[in-house]
Amino acid sequence: MPRLYSFAFFSLLAAHQAAGQTPAPDSSFLAAATARLASRQMLPPEENPHLYSGTEYTGYEKSYRLVKGHQFFQSPDEQVGAIFYNGALYQQVPLLYDTRLDQVVLKFPQTPLKLKLVNEKVSYFTVNRHTFVRIVSGGPTAGALSTGYYDVLLNGPVRVLAKRSKKLLEKLTPTGVEAEFEEANRFYLEKGGQFYPIASKGALLAALADRKKEVRQYLSTQKLSFSKSRQEEAFVQVARYYNTLR
Repeated sequence: MPRLYSFAFFSLLAAHQAAGQTPAPDSSFLAAATARLASRQMLPPEENPHLYSGTEYTGYEKSYRLVKGHQFFQSPDEQVGAIFYNGALYQQVPLLYDTRLDQVVLKFPQTPLKLKLVNEKVSYFTVNRHTFVRIVSGGPTAGALSTGYYDVLLNGPVRVLAKRSKKLLEKLTPTGVEAEFEEANRFYLEKGGQFYPIASKGALLAALADRKKEVRQYLSTQKLSFSKSRQEEAFVQVARYYNTLR
């Protein structure tokens, strides 16, 4: 069963590890804190106890003899980003996004432990110039989308979203079970409060049927490729053009 941790637990752990190294409070600390509040800047994440709570996150390495690839968005290393969590914005936060579990992961400063944030408390987060918003299935505009985080590739009257995910493939070998992560991204176009899956040029044209003639002309002049490696760029470019027609 996953263990639930609180900020107090991590504070005690960090204090124990840094015993004898913590300087006494002084006026410079109080002045810096006052200045931060006065200028409405965000406090460092370790000074925000409401951010660091959740269940323990464990990786996959202990479950398999060998793991190829990784489960995270873009990099297996922490990336500095921002997160709107439980009604507050936290900036300059080192975070990971497990795309297999659809889970935001934080490592508490000065400890080896990682936490899975409570998904219901996350409104959005940003990492490496990507903004992920949480959409709840069954909402007024969610339609057939499953609840989860979606990468906003294009904002505007028409939006393009990507569902970043990875599959875990298992292989039984004479020496044990091996695992490999494989990307399985999906794309959606949001238009008029509805979401349309777009996996091909034909699906994109169907979603933009009200201006199909103009879109077809644009495609013929731009010579866009909808191959698997280029379709994300093509979806965004066409939707951006469509937004200029409105």
